[in-house]
Amino acid sequence: MTEYEHVQLFFQIVNVANGTISNYMTLVFGMLVTSYLAAHRLDRLMAGIALAIYSLFALGLCNEIFQVYSDFSRLGLQIAEFRGVPDTSLGWFGPVELGPEGLTMIPYILLTVTLSAYIGSILFFFRARKANKSSDVGPVEALSTDTESGAA
Repeated sequence: MTEYEHVQLFFQIVNVANGTISNYMTLVFGMLVTSYLAAHRLDRLMAGIALAIYSLFALGLCNEIFQVYSDFSRLGLQIAEFRGVPDTSLGWFGPVELGPEGLTMIPYILLTVTLSAYIGSILFFFRARKANKSSDVGPVEALSTDTESGAA
């Protein structure tokens, strides 16, 4: 592959990664909204089924994000090797100009972020379920009434 084919592939991987992260964030925020509105209406079996389906898709997307960013990282390392080529015209390109430092950490950072969002959304589900089952108000309203009663 030529230098510019490497760069073109690099940007194609970035586009795929951005789309995958967008899909994942849509799934997570959909879970948050659904948790707030409907978690208390589900019995244990239905809540378990909903969480299992969500977990399958969320963890699948976490894996996909990790794999795409691993490819991104490996390609970035390969592109960084053009730094040693005397007649390269890619001196302007990030991995060539800055070098390979940090590229190997990117997939692990994103894996940590995506798994944290997954765990946070599961915890939010149970928090919303508990708050809505224990009173007739939603979790945000329950927090505000707790704060107001404690301040008085």
